[in-house]
Amino acid sequence: MKTSSAILVAAGTAAVGILCAMRLHRERIELAEKHHQQQLRLGTAALHQRLLAAIATDPEHWDIWNKGDITPEQLSTMVRVNAQVSLNHLNYELGVVSSEELHVQARSLMERPAVREFWSKTRDFRSKESGDERTQEFMAIFDREHAAAATRKPVENAAA
Repeated sequence: MKTSSAILVAAGTAAVGILCAMRLHRERIELAEKHHQQQLRLGTAALHQRLLAAIATDPEHWDIWNKGDITPEQLSTMVRVNAQVSLNHLNYELGVVSSEELHVQARSLMERPAVREFWSKTRDFRSKESGDERTQEFMAIFDREHAAAATRKPVENAAA
């Protein structure tokens, strides 16, 4: 092999190595950014859950958050339902549950009148604040289960 050919092979090998290293570095940066965004989302969700718990149980919060169109007890129920729906949303957003699992969870939630009422009252607002595809999928699943719940007969409690 001539010296010029050997230099060309070495340069090509070095270039491929550099490109591979750069790609690996970029993938690590993207993964770190995704992890950071998930950590931010989890931290924000934890704050949201604590706020909802305070609103649901503290009469001083009731005065602040109630628009005057429902009783404090109804507000407390709505906030508790919001906490559960928000948790389901977070789990779906982070990929903890699949769309099939979310359907099962949403169906179970929609068996409850308080959840159906909450979804009817808040669905439009939630849809306006949802921008990403995963949230739109979440909304569609909950919408389908809400609509289906309206056509199902209520399950009667055999223990009653």
